[in-house]
Amino acid sequence: METKLINNNSENLITFLTGWGCDANQFDFMISDNYDVLICYDYTNLDFNFDFSKYKNHYLITFSAGVFIAGILKNKLPLFKKTIAVNGNPKAYDEYFGLRQEIVDIFNGVTKENALDFRRKYLVYNDEEFRLFNKNQSLRTFDSCREELLSLKKYGMKKPLAMNFDIAVLSQNDKIFFPSRQKEYWENKSKCIYLENSAHFPFFTLNKYETILNL
Repeated sequence: METKLINNNSENLITFLTGWGCDANQFDFMISDNYDVLICYDYTNLDFNFDFSKYKNHYLITFSAGVFIAGILKNKLPLFKKTIAVNGNPKAYDEYFGLRQEIVDIFNGVTKENALDFRRKYLVYNDEEFRLFNKNQSLRTFDSCREELLSLKKYGMKKPLAMNFDIAVLSQNDKIFFPSRQKEYWENKSKCIYLENSAHFPFFTLNKYETILNL
């Protein structure tokens, strides 16, 4: 696993578990005024060595596959004052609540030639978000992303440790996870925040870490 620390000399840390295919470059536009932020990405392996002890308060934001990975990594993570899941759930490989096989096949089929079509159709809500996504795109190779997908599937064969999430953020135009099944999964477990004009990648609206924490 790769990490990048945004150091604002704070005693409060947000751990941000991003989604499949992501890297830190993809979130360079996001800001925090009052927190340090540890951006985590590329779950091809889960080697994870970070000293959490210097921080007084811990917060967790997870996105897409990162929601599932939180349970896999639970024993390596600190206790959190607040936990947030964005467009994902802990049962990423469940036949009902998780990724449909057609979506996994689409992930596997992303190439240099069709990547733009994939982004526009599955990840963003409108043309302006599409422009911003391409401006801030992940710099990882397609081979790297495919390797990560194979690793995620292997993790999916294990039962992750139970993770409680205070907030579940659900985009109503999400084409990666069925919004209706997301709603069914989360409704009796967490406070649900529904984003009407939003697709799977909602961070051009939620572009400040404090905004997400204060939902």
